[in-house]
Amino acid sequence: MKSAYEKAMERAEKIYDEDDGNNSLEIREEIKNVMAPFFKGKMNAEELWDEFKNAEEKTLVEAQLMLVESIGLRNSTDQIKRRQEALVALESLRVSENSSYFEKAFTQAQSLQQQYETQKKQLDEQVQQAINGAQGQQNTLTAQEQQTVASSEGNNGMSSQMQQQIAKKLSEFQQSYNQRFNKLIKEIKAKIK
Repeated sequence: MKSAYEKAMERAEKIYDEDDGNNSLEIREEIKNVMAPFFKGKMNAEELWDEFKNAEEKTLVEAQLMLVESIGLRNSTDQIKRRQEALVALESLRVSENSSYFEKAFTQAQSLQQQYETQKKQLDEQVQQAINGAQGQQNTLTAQEQQTVASSEGNNGMSSQMQQQIAKKLSEFQQSYNQRFNKLIKEIKAKIK
């Protein structure tokens, strides 16, 4: 009877053999040096295209996946746009042409990122107003009342219940946008493969 380790090694060998000796980790390791200048802003999409113009399909797929995996809600609109341009440039080198899909998907990503930033700013302002309101209310209390309130509140003058409500709202907001963004990324990655 084979151990779990032996079974796992056999599966890994099969996968490795199916990839003609080039699995995605090896390919990524090979192209990391080519991609690094792009991620550092020292190379544009056209120059990246030039670097990959003679690459195999598997290499192009991995490069595109690296581009998609590098975007998130914290990227600026310009950073997302650069990755879109690079992904579309690499797509033009592939057998299957999905450039228009990727352009639409990245436009959605940019829109989602902008909505996230706008709503995050609004939430930050609401939190600041709540803090200012709590501090203003605390300023009108007598010294003895302030000591009593201070023992049940944090340093910012808000009650622990209010802090929990704000933390919950921020967490739900973040989770909602992360889910939407991750779903979009997953769809893009599926279209690449």
